[in-house]
Amino acid sequence: MEIIDLYDENKNLTGEKIKRGEPIPEGKYKLSIHIWIVNESGKVYIQKRASTRKIFPSLWENPGGGAITGDSSKDAFEREFCEELGLKPELVNAFLFKTIKRERDFVDLWFIKQDFDISNLNLQKEEVSEAKWATIQQINNMIDKGLFCPTFKESYLPFLEFYLNFSKDKNK
Repeated sequence: MEIIDLYDENKNLTGEKIKRGEPIPEGKYKLSIHIWIVNESGKVYIQKRASTRKIFPSLWENPGGGAITGDSSKDAFEREFCEELGLKPELVNAFLFKTIKRERDFVDLWFIKQDFDISNLNLQKEEVSEAKWATIQQINNMIDKGLFCPTFKESYLPFLEFYLNFSKDKNK
């Protein structure tokens, strides 16, 4: 059983805690993170949820998860990266680039540039059934076909804007 911290509408810790899965009280928020991994070829890491998942089975997404009590955003990023991929993130190439405020959580969007071979990943089989590197065009085509979780786009669009500007700045 995981315990999570609650935040106010300005993303300040309130000192209140609840069990993960319990309804979040009105006016309170939890902290979630989404991880955007890009390799040296400019491809984005995506993963397919296992068919046994209760929510959004067999749909594609990017890695992410929720902070637990005591986690900073960076702590949650590192833990989720390790848990979902079985690798350590190269922190020198990682940073928080945006926070999205949703109805009941803040979602911190993390960017990391890191290369790895998909076949060497230690994926949690109960969570992820498949993983791959995809181009932006491939992701856009998959979105058009409805292959991603419904919540994917709210994180993808800010990532895409950030990444296109980031790539442009790197090429100057």
